[in-house]
Amino acid sequence: MKRLTALLPVLLLFALVPRQATAQVAIAPSTVFISDATNVGTLYVSNRSDEPQEVTIEFAFGYPSSDAEGNLVMNYQDSVAYEQFALNDYIRAFPRSFVLGPRQQQTVRFQVRPPAAFADGVYWTRVKVLANPQATEIDVTAEEGITTRITFRFEQVIAAFYRKGQAHTGLNINKVEAIQREGTLVLLSHLQRTGNAPFVGSMTATLFDAAGNPVMERQSTTTAYFEEIRRLEMDVSDLPPGEYRAELVFETRRADMSPTDLVQAPKITETISVTLQ
Repeated sequence: MKRLTALLPVLLLFALVPRQATAQVAIAPSTVFISDATNVGTLYVSNRSDEPQEVTIEFAFGYPSSDAEGNLVMNYQDSVAYEQFALNDYIRAFPRSFVLGPRQQQTVRFQVRPPAAFADGVYWTRVKVLANPQATEIDVTAEEGITTRITFRFEQVIAAFYRKGQAHTGLNINKVEAIQREGTLVLLSHLQRTGNAPFVGSMTATLFDAAGNPVMERQSTTTAYFEEIRRLEMDVSDLPPGEYRAELVFETRRADMSPTDLVQAPKITETISVTLQ
């Protein structure tokens, strides 16, 4: 029982870290796009705190996938995709580690040096920005003279894309499932990416009543790197039972990204009938 009591303060301190760290370090943009025209990209790291921050840049190959219920799952274990699409062996960060003073900003340059054998298409990795204040070590002394040293570390992960030559993308919608659960309509879109680039854009669902009038709309950002299930939920608890039509539209546009950065594709639309109970 004494051992459990000694660990409690440590657990509470770790629980406070995410909110505290989020306010200390900011990065922009939220996605790095690099083209073969320059082979160079830029990231800005800002220290919003009043103490120096030690910052390190790392790379990890991964992409957002999904489980059978359409819940987002990051996949960092796909060795086959790594061999074909990973930037990790060809991208460098300058500087890769640095100390950022209070209220200061550091520009990080990314340079891609692709091999001559790179085929046309889009390659990617995940950029990890690791930061911790220089004076973060805290000694917590528990019962019986046991001391635990804690180091706070903040991590942000964003995507970095590299476009080589002619890139194109699109979607095949294999099927859309409509499931109603306790006043919520769940739409599960089974997607298969086409082309040589990930599909990055938005997904919009509009619900029409029997007379053809739109009664509800829901939009979210979405991606499809390979075969994915994308989930979108609509609160239909206030709608009367009956027959409806759900229209799903997938577009390569996002409010937080420039159209020139995204590999464009024609709008894709799928319509299904929905019966609300």
